[in-house]
This record gives sequence, C-alpha cells and structure tokens, in this order.
Amino acid sequence: MNTPDISKLPSVNPLHAGDDRDWDDFLTSFDGVIRAIVAWPKWHFDFHTQEDVIQTIKVGIIQSLDRLQSKGALQAFVRKICVNRCIDMLRKKLREQNRLVPLGNWNEDGEWEEVDVATGAEFDPVAILQRSERAALLLKALARLDAPCQSLIREFYMNGVSYRELAQRHNISVNTVGSRLSRCLDKLREVLQQEGDPR
Repeated sequence: MNTPDISKLPSVNPLHAGDDRDWDDFLTSFDGVIRAIVAWPKWHFDFHTQEDVIQTIKVGIIQSLDRLQSKGALQAFVRKICVNRCIDMLRKKLREQNRLVPLGNWNEDGEWEEVDVATGAEFDPVAILQRSERAALLLKALARLDAPCQSLIREFYMNGVSYRELAQRHNISVNTVGSRLSRCLDKLREVLQQEGDPR
C-alpha cells in the first residue's frame, strides 16, 4: 500500500483556509492509500462503486480534518475514514437488498453501540455485517419471549452463568434449569421462524 511520507505532506493548517490547491495536493498525497483500501476484494465493490466511495472519503476527510489531533496521526485518521465510508457503502448496498440491519451490538446496559471495526488482514466486512444482522434478529426475537425465558437465556448464553448458579438464583434444581432452558429455546426458535429465519 502506498503510504505517504508524513514529512512531505502539505501542512494541515492552510487547509482550514479552504485553498483548493492545498486540498488537491493533500488529497493527492493520500490517493494511493485511499484507492488501496477501497479496492479490497472483501468489499465486493465494482469500479463505479469504488469511484463513488473515493469521492465520499475525500469529502469525509475535508469535513473531519478539524478533529485531527496531530499531523503524526494523519495516516490512521485517513484509514479510519476510508474504512468507515466503505462500510457505509456496504451497508447501503445490503440495505438495498433488504438484508441489513445497523452494524453494532447491545452493551451490558442494554444500549445499542455502533461497532468500531478493526482493519487488519483478517477483517471481513461482509461476515461482520451478516453476524450483526443475525444478532439483531436474535435480540428482536428474544424480546418477544416472556420475562423468565428472556432472563434465563440472557444469563446462560450472554452472561455465562453456570447451571449451578442459575439453579441457586432461581431456587430450582440443576435438572430443572436444563429443561427450562430447552423449552425457552424452543419458544425462541418458533419466534425466529415467524420472523422468517429458520436458523
């Protein structure tokens, strides 16, 4: 990947004044980085989509540059904008196919958090979005169950509470925990089938 030499980059300060030539020089210096990220095969973008994303990345850089803390953080700053804009485009494409819910997860307080994804070689945006879609569908189905089933499933599968501890918390036998979990999972499976996902 073409990584620009920080020492040779145009100064960030004049960019805030909006000089077109300074912006052109600055964006040109990062053109190789931007194009390399947008061209990742994992995105499955055709040529025209890549060009559209490149333009949104450049606009994003212009709009966000005032948040940059230091010139030394420029490369990470640009890479993050590239990845986030590519994810936005991937979301858009999957949403157009009616296959996507927002990328994120529920935190321990029950609040939705957007995912800030890594950009390493193992990063597969399609797989992450598909997992996110399935997780959101599962949580939606779980919310339709009665409170005891919701609690039992969350405690065991999401919080890792053991059978023994569940038995103590709910004042039941360990064997009863297993049978209740099994019945709750059957209910969850029925709801998922109603939602159109047999998995």
